[in-house]
Amino acid sequence: MTMKEERGDFHALTIADGIAILTLDRSDRMNALHPAAHHELAAVFDRLPTLPDVRVVIVTGAGDRAFCAGYDLRDNLETGVMELAPTGFAGFNGRTDYPLPVIAAVNGMAFGGGFELALACDFIIAADTASFALPEPRIGWAALGGGVQRLPRAVGMKRAMDIILTGRTVHAAEAHAIGLVSEIVSPDQLIDSARRWAAQIVACAPLAIRCSKQAAYASFDLSDLAAALDITNHPLGQTVMDSADGVEGKRAFVERRAPHWTGR
Repeated sequence: MTMKEERGDFHALTIADGIAILTLDRSDRMNALHPAAHHELAAVFDRLPTLPDVRVVIVTGAGDRAFCAGYDLRDNLETGVMELAPTGFAGFNGRTDYPLPVIAAVNGMAFGGGFELALACDFIIAADTASFALPEPRIGWAALGGGVQRLPRAVGMKRAMDIILTGRTVHAAEAHAIGLVSEIVSPDQLIDSARRWAAQIVACAPLAIRCSKQAAYASFDLSDLAAALDITNHPLGQTVMDSADGVEGKRAFVERRAPHWTGR
């Protein structure tokens, strides 16, 4: 396995076997993010889809206490500046059609913008020490960076509203029980578990994965089920059905071998 590694001021990135692991790295601030971190992470998220050796992204936090504690309020009080990247919190939350699958590996506290970041990912794997909250109403704010919009889509309106309106903390076991988290593991197994899920995605045709993700999210915005079932309403629908990888997948199945995906 050949691994590529880089380190920025506020993140670390490793790439191997088609999987990029992006680590938020401000552990001295519970991985809370300030303006410079938002912009740095936005540039990383912009670049990852352009890298041919990246098929899936795992997002996690440095240390064992926090995934991300949200916006760095201490920095805001010290500088008087509150600023996000144009693509939102962590340079990611404002995106609605990111081409790569993204898995949140939540290793601890995911509060405020940190919870919104996890919600913006396609699914969540959590350590049994993880916790989630949208405490913004407790300090006079609202979780408008994706929390109040995405949480009802993830767990249903009634379940979401008791979390949103109280600002209460949801621990890992409850998060799993309500369908917010796909799997709970011990902290030392978290990245291995996320890699296992990511490897299953890497085994699939990349164009088919992108089409599946795009169509699933787009179906929320279509008028009814009939519209969602109409392949012409999904830009990649016919493309993936006619793709070279579609032919390769059938041939590999018949020949009982692993397919060789080209992304075309």
